[in-house]
Amino acid sequence: MNKPAKIATAVAVALGIAYPASAWLLGKQVESALDAQYQQLTEQPYVKVVERTFERGVFHSTEVVTFELNGELLSALARAGEDGAAATEAPLEPVRFTVRSEIAHGPLPGLRTIGAATAEAGLVLDEAAKAQMAKMFGDAAPVQLKTVYGFSGGGSTTLTSPAFKTSVPAKDGGERHVSWQGLKFTVDFTRHMQRYSMQGEAPGLEIEDGASHLVVTGIRMSGDQSRVFEDEPLLYAGSQKIVIDEVRMTPRAAAAAGEGGEKPEALLLKQVAYDVSSPAKGEFVDISAKLGAETVQVGAQDYGPAHYDLSLNHLHARTVAKLSRAVMSMYSDEALRQARQGQTAFALAALAEPARELLAHDPEISIDRISFRSPHGDATMALRVRTNQLSPDDLQNPFVLIGKLDVSGNASLPEGLIADMQKDEAVSAEEAARRVDLQLAGYAAQGLVQREQGFVKTALEFRGGELKINGKPVNPFALGAAAGSDGAAHAQSGSLAPAR
Repeated sequence: MNKPAKIATAVAVALGIAYPASAWLLGKQVESALDAQYQQLTEQPYVKVVERTFERGVFHSTEVVTFELNGELLSALARAGEDGAAATEAPLEPVRFTVRSEIAHGPLPGLRTIGAATAEAGLVLDEAAKAQMAKMFGDAAPVQLKTVYGFSGGGSTTLTSPAFKTSVPAKDGGERHVSWQGLKFTVDFTRHMQRYSMQGEAPGLEIEDGASHLVVTGIRMSGDQSRVFEDEPLLYAGSQKIVIDEVRMTPRAAAAAGEGGEKPEALLLKQVAYDVSSPAKGEFVDISAKLGAETVQVGAQDYGPAHYDLSLNHLHARTVAKLSRAVMSMYSDEALRQARQGQTAFALAALAEPARELLAHDPEISIDRISFRSPHGDATMALRVRTNQLSPDDLQNPFVLIGKLDVSGNASLPEGLIADMQKDEAVSAEEAARRVDLQLAGYAAQGLVQREQGFVKTALEFRGGELKINGKPVNPFALGAAAGSDGAAHAQSGSLAPAR
């Protein structure tokens, strides 16, 4: 054998030994990553692993995991929309489902890509369940999960679910027709989920029965999150966003009239967006949530664009993590069982300590914007509340706590909208407008509101225990004497006069 042939043979032998060793080690790496993933799952109460097997070979492994959904939580959700549900109603049986994953080890997993491993997962169904799924999905799997693991410990997971159409019994004895246009959702993650980004899309959903016809189109989801502390796996900072192109709810002509004998009106929402941003700033995080829609049409009236923007600023991150864990503890089997038996005080007590600690770090709660369009013009409101150097002792004394609150807000409302809100069957539109005009005249005489070109505007401040409205000090205890039809007389008598 000549020298080149000997070298080629040696390389082939080396590769023949190295590749299986690499595949085995990469399989072990993926198994360890999955172990860490399921360990994190034990820290939340919604779902738990009841059984798991992992059979690892040199080039291929198989994992079978059975999950269980919290039966107490399922029962609470089922009762949430039912009036008069018995508090002692027995919980639903926990729902279990099994997922089987076929894992091909790298560095050339399945000879189809380059990476540490690939995994393809799907539901394990019995024959009866398979027959039910076949009616909806045909030969397609109801859910598919594909993951490519990188050499650094991160990877990318894609979840897909095919479109389907089905019919189920409706409450009125008829049928409810459901059409789902499928789902695709991708998550890219780093080692141990220190950071992840997500992109998802669901083209549409349609539900139709004898009462209504619902159509939702263009659902998109995105996000980018990073763990705030390495030792706190459940606290992330970043952004998330959900956008829906259109939501259309049309009542059927045969639908029963609602309360007061009035038939429900059609609802149309367009360009609905829910955007959450939570940047980390040292030991603190800010949370900003914005909900808006370009079109909010009820019947013939469009109230869009409409916005509701809320922010929670200067939140101590470690305390937020404590409070988050306390909130999750309220969804444990035992806490939900106590709530079902009317013992909610015990469950809520777990929130008291982290809530007090959070207040001691001077957070700020702000309704940045509530706005919508009315037939009479745009309505806007805003409110900000923050604390000022609270101590633990201050939290035990309501009077001291009130004195350390810093509150400011403003509002601008069309007078016609206020008059519309006062209408009822016993009062004509003209009479409602007259009464509102008289009331507003009384408030304006006292400086509580300002009337400008058909709008009512006001601004308030509460700082250092002193209340100011439109820049003038006001006695808050006098505000209970609301101006009525004789509002001007009240103003003159000083029943709501600013403090002197």
